[in-house]
Formats: sequence, structure tokens, C-alpha cells
Amino acid sequence: MMDSSDFIARLRRFGSLEWYRHAGGGVDGEYFRPPLVVWRFSEPRPVWVAETLQRIVGDERREVDWLFDTARRNWVLVPSYVMEEKARHGFATEAQAADLIARENPEYGRRSVRDFDRIIVALDSVPGR
Repeated sequence: MMDSSDFIARLRRFGSLEWYRHAGGGVDGEYFRPPLVVWRFSEPRPVWVAETLQRIVGDERREVDWLFDTARRNWVLVPSYVMEEKARHGFATEAQAADLIARENPEYGRRSVRDFDRIIVALDSVPGR
């Protein structure tokens, strides 16, 4: 089972990372913690990576829906449900929502982690440029 640090390692093949933070995507103690990855490539950004990743996370075989946002300076990849729970509970951070999901909806956490593993494996098949 992989985690968010494995995702960051894959991104490094596609360009220089100026900044990132990540959490989850694996077993955290006894819980499957939904992944949260936020990063920024150095300029010039590899725009093709966004297009490729959008296809990967949008694959119809995914077990959960994903939010992949490239509209801002930092790109974000997180299960959509994490953002829904953040809004519903008024949490300040996505990490708070991911922690809640890990504790209260372990099956969702497990499914999101399995999906994340598949996303990372799909990135392994993408040639760097």
C-alpha cells in the first residue's frame, strides 16, 4: 500500500516541485486516511501533467469521486467527499475532514486509499518528459 509521499515521488519525474504538502493515502494507525495532496511545480509548469492526471483521476473505474483542481497557484488532489465533509462541518482544513472520515467512515477511507494506489500505479506508466 502506497501513501501520499509515493505520489509526490512520482510527480518529481515530471518537473521540479517548488512546494508541496501531503497527508494520508494509507493506513494511519488503525485507520485508512483519505489522501490529500497539494503541490506547485516550478515555472514553467508542465501543463501536460494536469491533462494526464485529469484523465487518470476521471477514469470510470475509480471507486470514489476525486477533486483535481488546477485553477489556482497550487494544484490539489483529494477525494471529493473530503471537501464535502469540510464544508458540511465548517472545518478550517481538509485534514480535519479526512481525519473525521477515517474514523467515522472507514470503508470510504479504505476505498479512497485503494483508488489512490491505482492512481499512483497509473502515474508509473506515464513517461517523464
